[in-house]
Amino acid sequence: MFKRPTKVFEHAVAGGGAGLRAPRVPGVIPVEGGIPLIIDDKIVGAVGVSGDGSDHDGICGKAAADVRT
Repeated sequence: MFKRPTKVFEHAVAGGGAGLRAPRVPGVIPVEGGIPLIIDDKIVGAVGVSGDGSDHDGICGKAAADVRT
């Protein structure tokens, strides 16, 4: 829906101020680990990883999103 990794929202919340609006946006989970899958500028899916620290979840999510078949 937002064409960006959830890490963007995590950084916005951490920055405070206007970034604190992110948790009130429907569909936003402001922690790293969600990576959109975009082909030809269209979102075709996403990878979501949870279970470790958000930085590790983001690394694993990006690795999965980078795999091409």
